[in-house]
Amino acid sequence: MKKYISIILALCLTGMTACGSSKASDVSNTDTVSVEEDAKNENTENIETDKKTDDNESTSDISDSDKTIINTTDIFSKRDTSGSFEESECEKITLVDGMSATTADGVNITGDTITIKKEGNYILTGALADGSIIVDADENEKIQLIFNGININNNTSAAIYIKSADKVFITLAEGTKNSLSNGGEFVQIDDNNIDSVIYSKDDLSLNGTGELTIKSLYGHGIVSKDDLVIASGIYNIETTEHGISGKDSVAIADGVFNIKAEKDAIHSINNDDTEKGWVYIKAGEFNFEAGSDGISALNEILIEGGKVNISNCYEGIEARLINIAGGEIDITSKDDGLNATDKRGQDNTDSITTEDKQGRFGGGKGGMDTQETANICISGGIININAEGDGLDTNGYATVSGGELYITGSSNGGNGALDYGIDATITGGIVVAAGQSQMAQNFGKESTQGSILVNTSIQQNAGSDIILSDNEDNVLIRWTMNKKFNSVVISCPDIVDKGVYTVKLGENTEQVTMDGLLYGEGDGGFPGGMHDFGERRGVKPPQPQDFH
Repeated sequence: MKKYISIILALCLTGMTACGSSKASDVSNTDTVSVEEDAKNENTENIETDKKTDDNESTSDISDSDKTIINTTDIFSKRDTSGSFEESECEKITLVDGMSATTADGVNITGDTITIKKEGNYILTGALADGSIIVDADENEKIQLIFNGININNNTSAAIYIKSADKVFITLAEGTKNSLSNGGEFVQIDDNNIDSVIYSKDDLSLNGTGELTIKSLYGHGIVSKDDLVIASGIYNIETTEHGISGKDSVAIADGVFNIKAEKDAIHSINNDDTEKGWVYIKAGEFNFEAGSDGISALNEILIEGGKVNISNCYEGIEARLINIAGGEIDITSKDDGLNATDKRGQDNTDSITTEDKQGRFGGGKGGMDTQETANICISGGIININAEGDGLDTNGYATVSGGELYITGSSNGGNGALDYGIDATITGGIVVAAGQSQMAQNFGKESTQGSILVNTSIQQNAGSDIILSDNEDNVLIRWTMNKKFNSVVISCPDIVDKGVYTVKLGENTEQVTMDGLLYGEGDGGFPGGMHDFGERRGVKPPQPQDFH
């Protein structure tokens, strides 16, 4: 969310972890905090998921469509997740430069272009230096392509082009390594704008236990202009555009994904249907480097499990609705870590650059947009964010009802560790969000769990500990900071009305007596207040003009 640019020099932090109900845990910046069960449902046939968005009464004015739009019940079919095939029932296609061969009636071979015209299961082996597989079947037919150790490059188009079918399944055969690439610009061959190594006009599903490496020197990695499902497999993708893109949706049941993209690692935007453009992650291992966003969707991103490591990006996770119910998520971003913003109705192209985002979507500061339809809900998982923009940024609402959230805020005083446009509530879970005080915000008054905001006039050194202790000297939270900072928001179930606590930032200590559930207020548009340490009750810290 856009804000004022502060003139104070700021420096900031990268944190790590631990809180218990009554005892301390010491955790380094790279260790997992308290590994809780993520919401991984092992049944991948018909997955029914309890939507763990927010049950807090304070957000009852938010419509259901502004909490979640994804129905996970029927996302993955049995065929999506099985990855099985009977070799004896499959047609075989052998790929050889200038000499590809098959006995299948529904396959035409012209030079190094192999066109599949008929429903069936096809096992592909061999290599093409400059060729392609084209699926051009009836719109009611399903086709399975089994990659059994293939290497296909196409210098001017897609290595795999799905022109027409009801649905295509790509299965990575067990123990195989497969490679697809594009070696140059995409030259138009028909009415479709082919711009990826795997390009599908219809539903596309990938599965299997093999490995697929995709390299695109000019375009995207995998694109479906409909729904894209990935159920299993190992994927190594390097592209100059988006890594994985599904216009209507991207749904991932499991797998390993190593993606280096100059734009978004995972991308889903549909400008023609305001209910589509969403990403669902059930499980898997994700390692992303992105020039733009790690995961970007027009509507919703729902993460229920897995390990997501976005080690370098402009923004980490961006959508209108962000729902995190489980998993382990680590984000290092040049701008916002989590960003909820409603872009429906805007001109969202498939080639948004970092510069475009700064100019059009709030990468730069200077506005105070609010959107009733933007929402972040965290109900589970362990989330670590190191952001040079806002850590958690929503133009509308934010709710934390479970899980653990640790935010290393910006060294720029014009950004906040927490930044919300309308309201933020906490009803459960653990939050430690530190950064600069100029834009500091505590949770809102409808929260049902205690939250403490402390600002100090003294910049704390990188490497300092933030420690929260109760009145009996039990350490409730210990978190190590790797940037300089002068503000922190702490919330955990141990903070209660009338409780007495000690907050230690580096070598400085403050006694906190809770008068209600909130200690310290900040409103994002004005300094959250700076003060020397001492005992203060649960009220808004004094503003800078109070100091002499």
